[in-house]
Amino acid sequence: MNNRRRFQNVFYKLNRHRVLYPLWLFFLFNVFTLKQLTIDETENVEVKELDIVKYIEHQSSASFQESEKVKTILMWNPWYGDFGFTLDDDSSFSRMGCKVTNCVLSKNKNKVIPEQADAIVFLYTNLCELPKIHGRQGFQRFVLLTDDPPMCYPRNYFERDNHFGSFFNWTISYRENADITWKRGWIEKLLDQPLKIRHSFPQIGMRENWKKKKLVGWYVARCGSKSKREGYINELREYIEVDSYGPCGTKICPETNGTPTAAILPCLDMLAENYKFVLAFERFICDDFVTKRFFDLLSRDTVPIVFGGADYKLIAPPHSFIDALSFNPKELADHLLKLEKDEKHYFRHFWWKDVYKVHSGYGELASRPFCDLCEKLNSNLPRKIYRNLDDWWYNNTKCSAPEDRGIVIRHNGTVDDLHSIQIPWSFDD
Repeated sequence: MNNRRRFQNVFYKLNRHRVLYPLWLFFLFNVFTLKQLTIDETENVEVKELDIVKYIEHQSSASFQESEKVKTILMWNPWYGDFGFTLDDDSSFSRMGCKVTNCVLSKNKNKVIPEQADAIVFLYTNLCELPKIHGRQGFQRFVLLTDDPPMCYPRNYFERDNHFGSFFNWTISYRENADITWKRGWIEKLLDQPLKIRHSFPQIGMRENWKKKKLVGWYVARCGSKSKREGYINELREYIEVDSYGPCGTKICPETNGTPTAAILPCLDMLAENYKFVLAFERFICDDFVTKRFFDLLSRDTVPIVFGGADYKLIAPPHSFIDALSFNPKELADHLLKLEKDEKHYFRHFWWKDVYKVHSGYGELASRPFCDLCEKLNSNLPRKIYRNLDDWWYNNTKCSAPEDRGIVIRHNGTVDDLHSIQIPWSFDD
């Protein structure tokens, strides 16, 4: 009996091991298979991630190489100067302080082949005919630059073919809706300065000279205008004295050495030192049009009196100027005489001097549109073309006369000579 039980126990243990052993092998097989699958999947994921990283790096490298490629800008027809750049110098944009510097500016069609230039800039002033450029490339941008309102140029001043309006991709102009706006100055708010009344020390010096100053001065380099500014000023002279300086004035500016352009600034210094108010009257009353003269005067210790079509409230601090088109000549004279007797109200025009900075230097103004053009050439903007340039340039440019503002001018002044458009923009007054 005991032997029988012992035999049963042995048989039971054998059967149990026979069942457990296959189960154990099956378990080990599954563990090994699962581990191998996990390793394969991990390797695949790592390979895919590596491929993605390599693709991104390749794309970034290609993009970087494309952005770093030198962009050539060719100036097509005669220009006033080099706009502060060293021509045919690939480091010039860097020296001028442009944000994007991988551009070269040239006038030499032998060095910069027109069919290969990234941008060709055409000055509208003396663009007598469309250039014959063969094989225009898709990457090229033809740019029209204008530095005066269309009133300077009769619609048929130059003979143009029918495709003139479908030739240009971009525009550079004083107009705010141009592809690149060529500003003749701008005002920057100093963020680190609290909004406060101007320091007492500068005002003390101004107050000492204030009573010695005459009332109104004017520097004028061009003798005619479409704005009828001469007529307005002649009528203003019936009520107050207005001294005029410059090529079209009756008084002489201090003698200076150098170019005529450089001689203007000392004359403006003299005017600011000797006159409480200085006229900044534009030759055209056109939307957005304001010349460098306004900003030059605003940076000095005098009060500019403006006469133009720009929205001065958007481009200058409030109460920093007087708008002549808000008055007829008699009303303006009365207003100026009142301020002459009211020192407190006169000096309110200078409250902003410590919290804003005026930019009006020739180098900065001349180089900025080309810095902007270089930046634009490096952007991936969709291609555009002006199908009807006349519609944009002539029909959508709004110019007016004093009568449109309710001001009747009895003295019409001198009619502008259209041939004076060859005078460089730096002489604008």
